[in-house]
Amino acid sequence: MRPHDGTIKIELSKTGQIVNDGINNIEAIYKTICVDKYVIMPNHIHMILVIKNGRTMRVPTISNVISQLKGYIAKQAGHPNWQKSFYDHIIRNETDHQTIWEYIENNPLKWTLDKYYIK
Repeated sequence: MRPHDGTIKIELSKTGQIVNDGINNIEAIYKTICVDKYVIMPNHIHMILVIKNGRTMRVPTISNVISQLKGYIAKQAGHPNWQKSFYDHIIRNETDHQTIWEYIENNPLKWTLDKYYIK
């Protein structure tokens, strides 16, 4: 699944496109990481990363992947634009995965309710 395939059309800014490119490069850089689902919002992103079992390769941590992604985006954009930390959650079962997947899918529908929403 790539950005958002629901009924809301997401118009990415220049920085949003850089974020999109960075996310789409994750799997090429980290062979043991799969981007399962993501959405780019005007002021944040949501993403499900799957760590594949890799016996021959050292598996990067999620912190490594996110740090590299933030660095790439800041360099391409010409300025830092991220908070220092991020929120992560280990998905432990299919029910949890489905709930989070649906949350990401429906997040654009809730953008007008966000406290930072500007028309």
